[in-house]
Amino acid sequence: MVTPLAPAHEDAPTASTHGRRPVWALPIVILAVIAVGVAFAIGIVGLTANPVKSVNADGVTRLQGTFEPYQCDSTSCDGYIQAGARSVFVQFPRGCTPPPRGAEISLTARSAPDLGKGSYRAIGCA
Repeated sequence: MVTPLAPAHEDAPTASTHGRRPVWALPIVILAVIAVGVAFAIGIVGLTANPVKSVNADGVTRLQGTFEPYQCDSTSCDGYIQAGARSVFVQFPRGCTPPPRGAEISLTARSAPDLGKGSYRAIGCA
């Protein structure tokens, strides 16, 4: 026994409307790809940033980054200089006014292995 074919419905998609996208879809996709690329670049820079900018032959190091205090009072200050995902410990000379938390600072220092790996003693105040 042969069954008759079902009649075509009026609301079924036709070949001319199937697969069509709005005009704004391509620009949105392009903007999304650019945004992901920019976020990736910023993330890589943040992970690879380093607070140690240069080291001279005599051991003087230039440090630059955001300051985060560890133990600071009116006479001494110890804290961290952070750039991206890396940070170094720094001890300021006695009598220096501590920089505010989150301040962008640049200073010269010498390595201080007695304070721990990645530690420095600032030569002057920030």
